[in-house]
Amino acid sequence: MKANAGALAWRIQRVRAELAELGLHGLLVSQLANVRYLTGFSGSSARLLIDGTAAILLTDGRYGQQAEEELPDGAGFELLISRDGLLAELVEQAKRQFSGSRLGFEGQHLSFAEWERLRDESSAVEWVPVSGLVEGVRAVKDEKEIAAIERAARIAASALAETLTLVEPGVREADIASELDYRMRQLGAQRPAFETIVASGARSALPHAATSNRKLRGGDIVLFDFGAHWQAYCSDVTRTFVVGEAEPRQREVYELVLAAHWAARAALRAGVSGAEVDAAARQIFAEADVEERFTHSTGHGLGLEVHESPRLGRRSEDRLESNMVVTVEPGLYFPGWGGVRIEDTLVVTDDRPRALVDLDAGRLQTLPL
Repeated sequence: MKANAGALAWRIQRVRAELAELGLHGLLVSQLANVRYLTGFSGSSARLLIDGTAAILLTDGRYGQQAEEELPDGAGFELLISRDGLLAELVEQAKRQFSGSRLGFEGQHLSFAEWERLRDESSAVEWVPVSGLVEGVRAVKDEKEIAAIERAARIAASALAETLTLVEPGVREADIASELDYRMRQLGAQRPAFETIVASGARSALPHAATSNRKLRGGDIVLFDFGAHWQAYCSDVTRTFVVGEAEPRQREVYELVLAAHWAARAALRAGVSGAEVDAAARQIFAEADVEERFTHSTGHGLGLEVHESPRLGRRSEDRLESNMVVTVEPGLYFPGWGGVRIEDTLVVTDDRPRALVDLDAGRLQTLPL
């Protein structure tokens, strides 16, 4: 499916404006999500060269037809199919079209070996590392992007509701995760947005646990962290349940995490920093003397990738803007006992954020034995 030519033109113009601010004549884009954002091309072998007037997409022969099908008509992209490797083609393009120019490159995405070759074989070009330029443009979503993320979130929520009916003592974490993945696909997802996490019992204290063959037991905490991938965009949600009757401590920890979750959401609006949102959640835990059991940041941006700008962390200087899409996911983790995390996806506005899906998180839900 072709991307919208007008939307891509607007994105590239935003990038060109950033380049002008930096005094650069162009940019080499090598991160694949950034290439897709700017061109609509989804192949796994691609580089994009942008200057003040041109946008050249380089790929190899495996993707020639795909690129022709995905690049929108009238968008002005020049398509080059490399026969000798993308780097060799880049060197030739740089020498031919950008001699004497200052070109930016994505320093966090281009390998040192690639940079050395560009520097040595196109020495007439001044190569300047930049960081987060395209990612900064990507952080603010348009209406179609938000609609795609919302669709992915609704697919994930519906799949979870269907899967929970199968959760009972004796079922393996791996079987539950496989069922959840299957149901997301059945509901329209192209694939899971990332490897689904189902962690039970004491294993729920591992924030990014790998799903195991452990069998659920009565009284277990069960933590689900999962998302759907739909039309290139991701969702990300975490919910925590108890198999059977919840113990007082399980309810107490859940209520603390829920309070931190709502505190972060209350702080989330355009104009605040990511650190301010993180601090709102962290303050709840500090007052309960459990802050050391909160071992990650409060949230992150979401879009073409599961983790992208902005970051909601204690040192984040990212300034939130309307139509950014972020997660809020505070958690508490107690080794040997278990953990609780509650994660929602929200659209930043000038006032209160808009949740993309309504999953009942207002109480610790128990699953029947």
